[in-house]
Amino acid sequence: MMGQDKEEPRKEPSEDSYSGYYWGNEPYDSSKVPGRKTDEDLKNTIKEKLTKSTKINSDGIEISVNNATVILTGYIKTYEERRLVGEEVWNIPGIIKVLNDLKVTEPETAGPSKQSL
Repeated sequence: MMGQDKEEPRKEPSEDSYSGYYWGNEPYDSSKVPGRKTDEDLKNTIKEKLTKSTKINSDGIEISVNNATVILTGYIKTYEERRLVGEEVWNIPGIIKVLNDLKVTEPETAGPSKQSL
């Protein structure tokens, strides 16, 4: 039997084996964490908060939420409103990132205000 190379049988990992980042064969899903809001819940909360704000006209704003990351697109009147929208969204619990891609329709509002001499 010395001359024969016998291949050892492969061992299958046990059902509860540690595979790098989680236990078991199913990946960890953070959406099942108690108290976590779904992307749809976050989107509704953002819409509600922006609609209630008296300083922001949210008509031209499109909101996308993916894994608690918010993407704001569309048009807003001033840079001040753009900043306020980003700030309002960022202060909502559960948001992990805000990508503010709003376009300003009145760019002359940037910088110091015009004063008459």
